[in-house]
Amino acid sequence: MSNLEYPTTDEYNLPKKNILVLSCMDLRLTDNLVDFLNFDNLHNRYDHFILAGTSLLTTQTKKHWFKKDIYKNYSHWNATLHNHIAIAKELHHIEDIYIIEHQDCGAYDKFLNHNKVDINDKESEIKCHREFAHELAETIRKEHKLHVHCFFIDLRGNVKVLK
Repeated sequence: MSNLEYPTTDEYNLPKKNILVLSCMDLRLTDNLVDFLNFDNLHNRYDHFILAGTSLLTTQTKKHWFKKDIYKNYSHWNATLHNHIAIAKELHHIEDIYIIEHQDCGAYDKFLNHNKVDINDKESEIKCHREFAHELAETIRKEHKLHVHCFFIDLRGNVKVLK
């Protein structure tokens, strides 16, 4: 078994209470995600909400990045996410959210206009995920008054903070 790389505690504050995890539906990284959450001592302390593309379809400012009519067909996902966050705060008293983006996301490939972003270039791909994750994080901080941490997981299971 190889040693996976995870962020250090000087890169973000570890949550002390329950959290909500927002991740993609990609089946390849399910075990790696759970391993990372356990590494952060979050075993049995998180709600898991899954959206294809993680933060991709929650944006309000990048609608022009999408292929024709895609955003319109999925815009209700944003409201569903925020409703879920509100009920998680009420029922499970969450104080933090982890937004977990990942490498080689099929939703980014399917939904984004490739004239706007090159998801096949590693640096461009990470930058794109960072932009969507940070926009969602800012919205969550303003609307829900929660701490938000944005991460990127590669196909080997290595995790880094999206700064």
